[in-house]
Amino acid sequence: MTAYFALFTAIIIATIGDIFMKKSEGFRIKKYGIVTIALYVPTFYLLSIVMIDLPVGITYATWSGIGMVLTAMIGVFLFKEHMNIKIITALGVILVGVLIINLN
Repeated sequence: MTAYFALFTAIIIATIGDIFMKKSEGFRIKKYGIVTIALYVPTFYLLSIVMIDLPVGITYATWSGIGMVLTAMIGVFLFKEHMNIKIITALGVILVGVLIINLN
C-alpha cells in the first residue's frame, strides 16, 4: 500500500467520522458517537503507517487540509450549512497550500 493511498484512505474514513460526529450532537446520540470513535481508530492507524514514509508535517497538512475541505463541502450538501466567498476563498487557499507542500 503506498503512503498516499493510505493517506487518502485515512482522509475519507476521517471525513465519514466527521459526519457521524456532527450527527452525534455532541456525543449525546451514543450510536453516532460510537461510530465516530470506531472510524477514527483506523484513521490514526493509517496515519501512523503513512508517517513511516512521509514527514509528519506533510502528512498532517494533507490530512487536515483535504479533510477540512471535504468536510466543509459535505456540510453544505448534507447539513445545509452556508458558505460565503471568504470561506470558499480560504478553502481554495488551503487546497493550493496542500498541493504546493506535496509537490515540493
